[in-house]
Amino acid sequence: MEPYEYNTKKGKRYRVAYRTPDNKQHNKGGFTTKREARAWYRQKMVEIENHGFSSNEKVTFEEVANRWLDNKKQTVAGSTYKKYETECNKHLIPALGDKLLKDISISTCQSLVYQWAKDFKFYNKMVNDATSIFDLGIKYKLIHDNPFKLIEHPKKDKDDERKVRSFTKDEFITFKKGLHEHYESTNYKAFAFLFILAHTGLRKGELLALTWNDIDLEGGFLHIKRAVTRDAKNNLIIGKTKNIYSVRDVPIGPETIKVLKKWRSEQYQELKFFNINTFKSNQLVFTGEEGGILSPSKPGKWLNTIEKKYNLPSYVTPHGLRHTYTSLLIEDGMSVNDVASVLGHKDATITIKVYNDLHPIKDNSIGKIIENL
Repeated sequence: MEPYEYNTKKGKRYRVAYRTPDNKQHNKGGFTTKREARAWYRQKMVEIENHGFSSNEKVTFEEVANRWLDNKKQTVAGSTYKKYETECNKHLIPALGDKLLKDISISTCQSLVYQWAKDFKFYNKMVNDATSIFDLGIKYKLIHDNPFKLIEHPKKDKDDERKVRSFTKDEFITFKKGLHEHYESTNYKAFAFLFILAHTGLRKGELLALTWNDIDLEGGFLHIKRAVTRDAKNNLIIGKTKNIYSVRDVPIGPETIKVLKKWRSEQYQELKFFNINTFKSNQLVFTGEEGGILSPSKPGKWLNTIEKKYNLPSYVTPHGLRHTYTSLLIEDGMSVNDVASVLGHKDATITIKVYNDLHPIKDNSIGKIIENL
């Protein structure tokens, strides 16, 4: 667009108008010559074409990584964003940050992956995020290929394979026995929390954010709408669920309803000293000592106590109770699609992957089925 002239107290000046991708018009003035205005305009058009980068040739990995983080900040929960930010600043940017994106070679990425695999047990997360950053570079037409998609992953030793993180059916029965014996009469909050977690397949953050208004005791459903997460400053907040598919209704049985009714009475006794009305509709079902959000670390400590006392696998976390719930429902004959719906998975493929990871095929009789037809 051609610069136009205007007068100021200091004399003639030139202004240029331009449009950004959102179709908004902007003006930039103060240029002393048309030539200066035209040069600025040409550079601005390059930046707009390159999604805000001044030159494709000089864009560093760190610049694209920061843009990737900005995008994540708008699309994921605060606690999830914090993990991305920490990983980028601690591992990815120190390794690649000052390098020009276009100059990062496959061999550089391959060496990094070998080193990460040696230093970190779950290095794949770093590889996946680095891959996503390069994909963003391709989207912005800064590069043509993604070197992280061409690397070889180191072979894993069997001893390095991830442990099964759920209870077997027999272990689950032992867990329930221990839960009743150890907590039901001494710490009903711990009992109720772990009981509900184990019998609904909820994510821990979903149960932490549950209010009494979200519970239909007559119909037998929990309405999952929110989850406890962390903001960018790492503070606990009530936020959105993991994704849109996580907003769902979860059925509960008569035992769970009985536990919830008793816990509401117990909660009233616990919080009345703080003048908290536990019968208001937006009251959290589980709270800290003074009515705030319950610390997310508490359930893990409660569960670990049961595991130690009853000789159960200590690597099963509160999220492992969700995996246990998944396994037991599928083993009992519930369709994978129905299980996926209850769990809040996007589709059944995620549910199948969780189940297959927990229960790899070991029965070689399957190989004889077709042969015997």
